[in-house]
Amino acid sequence: MNLHRLDKLKELAGFEPNGRFEDNLYRLTCITGDAMAARRVSLMLLDTDSGKGVRLKLAAVYGELPEVAWRDDTPAEQGIAQHVLELGQCLHVQDIGHSRWRSLARRLGGTASFIACPIQIAGKVAGVLNVSEPIERAHFTRSDLDTAEFAARLIGRSIHAARLDRMLDSRFAQMAFTLEGRADACSVVSMSSHEPDKVARMLAKAFFKEMRHCGFTPNQIIRAAGEIISELTGSLNRHKHRLDRE
Repeated sequence: MNLHRLDKLKELAGFEPNGRFEDNLYRLTCITGDAMAARRVSLMLLDTDSGKGVRLKLAAVYGELPEVAWRDDTPAEQGIAQHVLELGQCLHVQDIGHSRWRSLARRLGGTASFIACPIQIAGKVAGVLNVSEPIERAHFTRSDLDTAEFAARLIGRSIHAARLDRMLDSRFAQMAFTLEGRADACSVVSMSSHEPDKVARMLAKAFFKEMRHCGFTPNQIIRAAGEIISELTGSLNRHKHRLDRE
């Protein structure tokens, strides 16, 4: 292993979350891309899609990626990442154009070698790390696969630690867990990784109960919920603008 790659893996191992959660995920993909000497790295995590249950969603990307990947209209069970998620093992393909995955490729041409590794969070597979387009070589090697697998482990631990830290730092979250009779922060972080919809409902219920306890009227609570939607819309727009600039 060359010194540059080793230094980047050490950077992943010592990663310190700072600022917005989405920005931290992006920083993790950038470090991984540098360590792997790859043009593109994407990170997918379990999320809840309305009417479709829990599925993988693109959370961060380093390098260029077709816009359709963010919409992800393809059924999750047909995707490469979903296969890796269910199998729980890394997938290394030398040339997607000459593999069983050809029909699922976003685009063909150029260097078509890729690696996909499961990401474990709180002891369970909760995401997938995708690495593609090696720089200055035709294909990813066995050494690259080992590096990607190790990077996926480090990323999973970083996400777990960041979520746990945020949960413990949030008095509102602590109140929500107490109201639901859940005092074990680690189990709550595990829920947020594998049952995100359940945790979201738990926090929403605590939000409602606390506002009612403070004497807010139903209309005031509705307006507060509208403010949450407004903040979410603004966050999505800022994210889209950043992608457009890149």
